[in-house]
Amino acid sequence: MKSKIQSLKSPKDFRNVLNHCKEFSNPVFKIKLVSNKLNKLRYGLAVNKTNFKKAVTRNKVKRQMRTFISTLKPLKAIDMIIVVKANYINNTYQANKKMFTQLYDTIK
Repeated sequence: MKSKIQSLKSPKDFRNVLNHCKEFSNPVFKIKLVSNKLNKLRYGLAVNKTNFKKAVTRNKVKRQMRTFISTLKPLKAIDMIIVVKANYINNTYQANKKMFTQLYDTIK
């Protein structure tokens, strides 16, 4: 059985989300989303180089975000871009996970 969660691959998909999005945010994350017709949750990660200077840190943040996303229950067919803010580094892994799941739960 294929997963109902996939990553956004093409720049066209990213542009579509950025141009037609609804936004939800908290101090650590910003989620931009738009509905799709694929019956899947698709996500993209935006980890900014100005906020996270070292590549090791950016990769760690992306790895942790993928584990957060893998534990989600897809609510509906949406494309979303998750922007990780600089405050991510100041919190623990558990605190960041809790903040992300709370923000994701507000999307309904």
